[in-house]
Amino acid sequence: MNALASLRAKVQEEYQSKFNFDKYKIEDTDKDIIIRNEATIFRNYKIAADSLHKVCKAIYENQIKFMKAEGSFMEWYTQIGFTKDKISELLKRNELYMNLEDKKEWVTSLSIPAIKMLTHKSVDINIVLDAAELGLSSTSEIKLFLDARKNNGDVIEIIEVEKPKNTLLQAKNKCINYNNFEKLKKNITTMSSEEINQADKELEVLEKYLKELRKNISDRNKTFENKNNLTLVINDGTVK
Repeated sequence: MNALASLRAKVQEEYQSKFNFDKYKIEDTDKDIIIRNEATIFRNYKIAADSLHKVCKAIYENQIKFMKAEGSFMEWYTQIGFTKDKISELLKRNELYMNLEDKKEWVTSLSIPAIKMLTHKSVDINIVLDAAELGLSSTSEIKLFLDARKNNGDVIEIIEVEKPKNTLLQAKNKCINYNNFEKLKKNITTMSSEEINQADKELEVLEKYLKELRKNISDRNKTFENKNNLTLVINDGTVK
């Protein structure tokens, strides 16, 4: 085995798949091939994400340079084979890369319609950050999430309530309008198949949203617990 083949085998050996092969009784020979392919996909997807990021960044930097000469930027990108729509999409994607430096692969995975929705002037950056943390990937998931955050959802509505200023938590807390659950419960027997599917998708997005919110609450509680533990130790006199 040559050095390159040895290195490739080492990389594939170190890669660990999270898929439950035993659940589906996948044969070992097929399992090995699947894991090798999964490692190849994972490795090359990272390369693709990095490449697209570099392309978007380069176009953005050139746009700034060409600002000194009106019309030059359009002539430049047209000359190298880009259209106005494509340049617009790459610049909007770069905007997300800049705001989400630790979510590069997620930004790369977004479709063009998703990019347009997330970079719309009416969408607050904090909402974009929440979508990224939830790992919403499909265009339909993102649309449902944005609609819910804008209080436009008919089945599920997620609203934001400002905490009183004299509380320890002054950030916005996400709350759920339970009236919509009652509405869904009452109308479910008369809803069409399409409406049922739509409700199911919205509930799926909400589940992701609530999972992330529960994690945030748990992390916050741990902060209070640690603070209380520290206070007890100090009061005991063992720590000065």
